[in-house]
Amino acid sequence: MITPFPTRFLALSAALLLSAPAGAQLLQTPAQTLAQSTLKGLSADGTVLRQGATTVTLDVSGGYVVGVLTETDSLDDLARGVGAGWGLDAANLPKLKANLSNPQLLAAARGGFVDMTDDAGTDLIALKVTGEGSATRYAAYVAVNIWPDSAFPATKAVTGSAAAPVTLRIFSDFQCPYCKQMWDTAMPAWRRDSATYRVMHYEFPLSFHRNAQGAAEASECAAAQGKFWPFADQLFANFSVWTPLDPKDAPAKYAGYAKAAGLDTAAFKTCVGQRAFKASVDAQVQAGLKVNVQGTPTVYLNGLKLSNYGDAREVARARAITTAQPSAASVIEARLKAFR
Repeated sequence: MITPFPTRFLALSAALLLSAPAGAQLLQTPAQTLAQSTLKGLSADGTVLRQGATTVTLDVSGGYVVGVLTETDSLDDLARGVGAGWGLDAANLPKLKANLSNPQLLAAARGGFVDMTDDAGTDLIALKVTGEGSATRYAAYVAVNIWPDSAFPATKAVTGSAAAPVTLRIFSDFQCPYCKQMWDTAMPAWRRDSATYRVMHYEFPLSFHRNAQGAAEASECAAAQGKFWPFADQLFANFSVWTPLDPKDAPAKYAGYAKAAGLDTAAFKTCVGQRAFKASVDAQVQAGLKVNVQGTPTVYLNGLKLSNYGDAREVARARAITTAQPSAASVIEARLKAFR
């Protein structure tokens, strides 16, 4: 989905984006977005607003605004449209306009570009400039970022129906206390409701957890025997036992958990001893970094990164926009074609 623009313009984009709380207004209802003071003076016809040569279009999926497209001949109105997408008040628009007016940024936009708005990777911005002189036209699109299935690696750690409407992709660290909290609270319900949730687990051991890498590799050995989930249950159930150990002593505990989980322990010990899945774990970490995983646990619902997997309203909203017809991803992708 992302088409990076030249590296020399990343700093300019970052400066532009730091002036705004990206995502503050996206994923609100159309009525909430239309009520913003920054859009005052534009005439609304459904989810399309117009004033002179300016058009602001709200892209809606599942009842929520997933993108805001601004097309105009005015940098003032360009800032208004982008500001509306970000939920800015009028006081912040001059700074946003100044950033959007940067000659180097506008030059880069001649070819069109699409990039993420922040390190979290939750939102996108696209810019394009066409025409010359009095015929110059500006287009900007701010939208939520929904990662396609192809952005995630294959994993054997999967549970739930392939036909489930919700796919949860989870990057986790077995030594992370917040991951254990998720495993103890949210995970049981997800696994019970296999008709609704398909759960896919990815390894993301954090470097400062000294047993996380070994536990991740051990869990992949369990997955190779089709026993990832019972083995992972054992790891989290015995969290306080193995996490404080010296890394050289942890494999003996893993072997005991493997036996309790019903694995062929001899094959498991060989797998762990040979570090057979080190490369796989490392590859999953790299894949996580590419989709902007910054910590654990990180949960994606149908490709949309959740800020709080325990927030029922956020989960319901994410499900609404990703399962709607057309889905948010298809609506956004159709818009982005014009910027590439």
